[in-house]
Amino acid sequence: MAADLARIALFQGLKAEELGALSARAALRSLPADTLLIRQGDAPDALYAILRGKVKVFLVDDNGKECLLDTRGPGQYVGEMMLDDAPRAASVKTIEPTEVAVIPRADFKTLVLQNPDVALQLIRNLIRVARGHNLRTLDDVRTRSELQLYIEQLKATRAQDLPSVKRWAVAKRWALVTLLVFALGQYYFLDVLLETMSMRSAVISANNR
Repeated sequence: MAADLARIALFQGLKAEELGALSARAALRSLPADTLLIRQGDAPDALYAILRGKVKVFLVDDNGKECLLDTRGPGQYVGEMMLDDAPRAASVKTIEPTEVAVIPRADFKTLVLQNPDVALQLIRNLIRVARGHNLRTLDDVRTRSELQLYIEQLKATRAQDLPSVKRWAVAKRWALVTLLVFALGQYYFLDVLLETMSMRSAVISANNR
C-alpha cells in the first residue's frame, strides 16, 4: 500500500519510512459502484485516499435533491475537512468500482502536525475547494439577479405593449371588420331579395286583374 499512497498528491512529500508507517495504519477497502462512502452529517472518522476508481462529492437538500460539488479519482482524497471536528459537510458516493485507503482520523491529524509539507498541500486543496464554492455562489447570485431583472421588466411592461399582444389585437380588429362587412352584405342581400319578391308579387297581382 505504501507504493499506492506515494501516488496520492497529498503524500508525495513524505519519506519512504513515513509512507511505510502510514500504510501500516491504513486499511484497504474495495467498494462497488453506487456505494455511500461518507454520509453528510455523520461524525468524521477517517481520510479516504482514492487508489482506483472514482467518487462524487455532493450535498442533499431538504427535498432530497442532490447538488454535485466535485468528482475525484486516483491520486486524490476525500474526507479531509474532518480536522475541524464538525460533522461531515457533504456526502461521498462511488461512481464506479473503487478502492480506497482508509486512514484513521487520529493518525491523519498526527501526520499533518508532524509534516508541514502535508499541511501546506492540504491547505492548498481546501483553498481550491473554497474558491470553487465562491465561484459557484457568484454564478448563483448573477443568475438570481438576471431573473429578478427579467421579472421587474415584465412588471414594468404593459401587456398591450408586448409584440404578441399587438399582433393579436390587430388580428382581432381585422376579424371584427370582416364580420361586420359580411353582416352588412348579408343584410343588403336580404333587403334586395325582399324588395325583388315584393315587386314580383305586385306584377303578378297586376296581371291577374
